[in-house]
Amino acid sequence: MAEAASLTAEFGLGHRPDQGAPLASCLVLGNFDGVHLGHQAILAAARGEATRLQVPLVAITFQPHPRTVLDPELGLGLLTTFELRRRLLAEQGVDQLWVIPFNAGILQMSPTEFMERVINRLEIKVMVVGPSFSIGKGAEGKLDFLQSYAGRAGFGVTVVDAVSWKGADVSSSTIRSQLAAASMAAVSEMLGRPFQVLGEVIHGHGLGRRLGFPTANVQFSPAQALPPDGVYVIELTLEDGITRGAVGSIGDRPHFGGTERQLEVHCLEDPGEIYGQIALVAVMERLRPQEIFSSDQALVERMVRDAAAAAAYLAAMPGSVWDPSR
Repeated sequence: MAEAASLTAEFGLGHRPDQGAPLASCLVLGNFDGVHLGHQAILAAARGEATRLQVPLVAITFQPHPRTVLDPELGLGLLTTFELRRRLLAEQGVDQLWVIPFNAGILQMSPTEFMERVINRLEIKVMVVGPSFSIGKGAEGKLDFLQSYAGRAGFGVTVVDAVSWKGADVSSSTIRSQLAAASMAAVSEMLGRPFQVLGEVIHGHGLGRRLGFPTANVQFSPAQALPPDGVYVIELTLEDGITRGAVGSIGDRPHFGGTERQLEVHCLEDPGEIYGQIALVAVMERLRPQEIFSSDQALVERMVRDAAAAAAYLAAMPGSVWDPSR
């Protein structure tokens, strides 16, 4: 049933006239930024409950991310922008994704009012949450509130233990800190997959092609968190499902005097015509920081070594998409 999650519904919480019986469901609620191992544990438990009860698994999330509204000066970078988050939730078995526009009205709702608006639309059979659950104005509605409210409203609450990584709970903030340090292995371990960026392949300035290293310029959201500038081992997956090993650059191309941060990917095998396609970029490992070279020829020589290093890294991966004999 996971394909149904492609039908995302805006989930307003204003007062509305009755629109039929509430939908029976197993419910999960959260930001789900990263859809990391902690989120996946909650979703797996919820999928089991939904199957047992023979009801849809409904996920409620917020857009934009509440912290970007509550603390805009923070400049929070998202591990997964909305479209990637939607796809990942569908892969985890979510049947319906309902989106609450996060605004001043939601911000001022008490936990009780928030839940009352939800149960006006959903007949919750069971709600699956993590131990750090909170809702409502000032995040006042903690786990004890939810359990008390559920007892009165007649639905169950299943609490899933936090997932730990090296003695700490897996969380979006911990992953962001590891991403900022370019600790890509740690990020992958906590996400349960490589760090990914979703974006459209657009035309660049053709500088890589002129040097014999054509690149796909992948347009990313300004809200997207990225690792530090540098050269990375990449896997590029296109809409047709084809995956190519690659080497990529994140940064403003200081050798060419660039000023705009870009994500450029050079595939180790010709990917064909890919402009206009939506590409999923998996950032595997950092090879080096950005550099300014003494000449274009010196840059080309380094790019040759970067491509060879990326190929060697990919070839050593279990189930690698890169076959060095080709």
